[in-house]
Amino acid sequence: MSWPHVDYNTDLWMKLPDAWETAPWKGPKQWARHMSEAWWGDSDLEPTRKDLKALAATLQACAEQFPGSHPGFDVYLHLPDPRLMPLPVYVAAVEADGDREETLRALVTTEDPYLVEKPLVEDFTTELLGTGLRALRYTQTEEDRTIVAGVRYAWRVEEAGCDVVVVVAAPDPRRVLGAMDDVDAFAGRISVPV
Repeated sequence: MSWPHVDYNTDLWMKLPDAWETAPWKGPKQWARHMSEAWWGDSDLEPTRKDLKALAATLQACAEQFPGSHPGFDVYLHLPDPRLMPLPVYVAAVEADGDREETLRALVTTEDPYLVEKPLVEDFTTELLGTGLRALRYTQTEEDRTIVAGVRYAWRVEEAGCDVVVVVAAPDPRRVLGAMDDVDAFAGRISVPV
């Protein structure tokens, strides 16, 4: 089965390493320091030592915690400004199975028991993947009833025998909604080699 490739904008996005053994960094801490310096260096802002350390600590926590939320998915961080909290975006392919429409609706989890309201599901078309579904959804955590905003995308790629899934979620609805244009553009740059 083919795996999705994202030709992402490196001014807005960074990809978490898939495996530290093959990465040029010894681990999350070294990667986070490097990326913090690079991200601040590419911005028009003058960081303090505290700013550099704060972003490095945040990125290290992201690298250590986010992959566990969706094991087996690639993790990208949306970070247009080094002062923002990185927004995780998860990308994967699963083997295509069953009726296309039913499967895509299930992949955008339109029947999630933790939904606060019915999700807004609509067709979403990209040049590289064709037409799939996008669902804007709000769920509530079981533990503390926090509202989590999320967007899920799913496409069937018949030629590759897979369904592509993109998951975005954060407990800050403003952060998710504010990133929607960038996330839509990111989704538009996903392809699956056949």
